[in-house]
Amino acid sequence: MTRRNSIKMAAAIIAMGLVSAFVVTNLLLQSATTNKLHSPLQHDVQTNIRRLADATTPLYAIESDAKPVRLKPPPPPPPPASSIQEEEQQRQEGPFDPDSYAYLIIHYHKTGHDLSRQLRDFLILAGEQHLNGEPASNNRENTFAHRNHEENTGCPRAMTLSPGIVHVQAAPNFFCDTNLLAEYLLKNDNAFKEKMGVKVIHLVRNPFDLAVSNFIYHTQWPTPELWVKTVDPCTEELWFGSQSLKSMVGPTLLVGGEDPIMTSQDFDSLHNVCTGLYRTSKKSKEWSYYTHLRHLESRRALMLATTHMMIQGVSGGDLLRMANNVIKLRQVQQLEDQIRIANHMVPHKEQSSKERMIQVMTLSMKQFTKEPYEATLRFLDFALEDAVGMEAKERIAREYEQSYREKLESGNEHITADKEILNGEKVNIVEQKASLQRYLRRHEVFGRVLGNVERLVQDSLRDSGSDI
Repeated sequence: MTRRNSIKMAAAIIAMGLVSAFVVTNLLLQSATTNKLHSPLQHDVQTNIRRLADATTPLYAIESDAKPVRLKPPPPPPPPASSIQEEEQQRQEGPFDPDSYAYLIIHYHKTGHDLSRQLRDFLILAGEQHLNGEPASNNRENTFAHRNHEENTGCPRAMTLSPGIVHVQAAPNFFCDTNLLAEYLLKNDNAFKEKMGVKVIHLVRNPFDLAVSNFIYHTQWPTPELWVKTVDPCTEELWFGSQSLKSMVGPTLLVGGEDPIMTSQDFDSLHNVCTGLYRTSKKSKEWSYYTHLRHLESRRALMLATTHMMIQGVSGGDLLRMANNVIKLRQVQQLEDQIRIANHMVPHKEQSSKERMIQVMTLSMKQFTKEPYEATLRFLDFALEDAVGMEAKERIAREYEQSYREKLESGNEHITADKEILNGEKVNIVEQKASLQRYLRRHEVFGRVLGNVERLVQDSLRDSGSDI
């Protein structure tokens, strides 16, 4: 069976639903019982299983104005073919078609804002020169609201990923249950294009490196982001008057058998760290968050900045949001694998990742700073497969490597490496980067929680074939 037909059959099986999908009950149960949110359609385990078994209710027919995925029932399996026949079939099938996949490039604060736009531009450039203009861009800063979600489901608000489009997205809230998140990723709003799946490029960063970079970046004078002068880093931010970051990521990060990412008490400890540093003296009573970062002793200012990136959901929280989304994307892929196995659709090992409808590649900032050419080439191979020749991919990778070197030489506000950045006490905090990371690693709370996030990120990078 060719790859395209295999994906079509998998989509049909998932959409039409077979009774054998009961095999995934345990996986769905774990997701649903740890997330207390329910949509108006009651996306709990039994409802979803019944919908899987009900041919009249497509799995992706959800609460949305977008056109749901409606696929035909799978054709009867073809008779066994020789390897020569299969190879001939694959040749006739033609190259990979980027127009049939949606692309989602995810980044967080200090994990690659500029990089995400460059990766999008690389795909657009390749499309213009080699693929009749596809994939294309939707020309939006973010495809849907960042750090926001639907009140009843926990899924990102207005999340629709059209096929043939490159969607860039900062800090998405993947707080819904795994089964529902898969539906949101795969739903199609284009009645004239077939959607075979979605390719997710997940830009992550070592959490200790991210925390220090975040602190240094926001301590610059003048500040590159004005919100640091008005935000309260300690007063709990809420969605819909009641939903905190703790309540939303808790079902994912606070569970995990004997090895959760963190405990409920860790949130309380982080809040105590924050309130113990913010406006605690007569001198600092009227200080802004930015003034604290500028004038507190470096380690204390680092702790304040890091708590903001861990406990505030609306203006910060990306350290824990990143960890939550790594787990959610892994669970979505496991769900699809379970459904495939239950329906006896086990692909060859070397093709398993390419046959998934939801494909994820995790890439790190470090890869693009240490090996810009190799990282860009890996990205293009994943995104475009054989739709674009290697010569064109290599040319794009070389151009990125050259542009990155030029940025380092000329200076860029988003690149703080090797800069001189003085805090309010005239200390060059860039020179303290290594000692500040060591301090976080040795801290009782930061060291343990961020250490767990670090291992999670490293595992995700290894799953995507990276050693960095």
